[in-house]
Amino acid sequence: MSDEKIQYDVHDYTPVNRYIDDQARLKRSASTWRYAKAAALILVAAGILAVLLACAYYLYKKPHRLVSLSEIEKKVITNEDRIINAERKLPKDDEINTSTTTNILQDRINEKDLEIAKLKEELENSNNDDLELKQKLEEEKIKVEQEKLDLQKKLMEKKQVRTNVIHFQYVEGELNGSKISVTTRLHYDDPSNLSPNKKDGSDPINCYVTFPGRDDLSVVELGDRSEEPIISKYHLETLNVSFNDFINLKNNKCQFN
Repeated sequence: MSDEKIQYDVHDYTPVNRYIDDQARLKRSASTWRYAKAAALILVAAGILAVLLACAYYLYKKPHRLVSLSEIEKKVITNEDRIINAERKLPKDDEINTSTTTNILQDRINEKDLEIAKLKEELENSNNDDLELKQKLEEEKIKVEQEKLDLQKKLMEKKQVRTNVIHFQYVEGELNGSKISVTTRLHYDDPSNLSPNKKDGSDPINCYVTFPGRDDLSVVELGDRSEEPIISKYHLETLNVSFNDFINLKNNKCQFN
């Protein structure tokens, strides 16, 4: 009996254990996915609820907002009626005080100056062979000049005569691509005269040019009819122009006539 050998079988359960582990892992993954899906559904539901609450609040407040807009509209209409009534009560030209009338007349004279300058430019640019157009433009220029004289006469009647008055006329333009403003000074030692005048007999009209938006360029004096422009070398180099360009600018933009 002591010599009898005991026999037994050895079984490998590793595949079974691996299967059990895989099943447990799958159950845990399924649980995690369910929790995540539930959380997402809760968030979506909360978002929809927030939108519905916002809509409900808007609808609750809407009647009050409409009333407010209605009140504002009534105030605007009332204000417009007040402005219209005030405009109906504006005084006529002969009821305006002298100072206001003087300003209005001066504005009209400035407008006539611009019309005259424009007609002169059209005359210069017109075809020399088109005599009919030139005659029409010349007649229109004479008409506007006469209207200007009439306004100046009326202006002299409205304001007290002062001495040493200077009027300014402005013309915009370009010089080699740079924006410029040419200003003509008209001196009136005796403003009762319709034309510029100086008691010493010197030319009462001169002009200068400025460069809007260019702080690096100072004023350039173009002088009167007989004077030459005073131009620095810096201006010529910075603008890349010649002295003759300023001469042409003076002849075309200064209001000597």
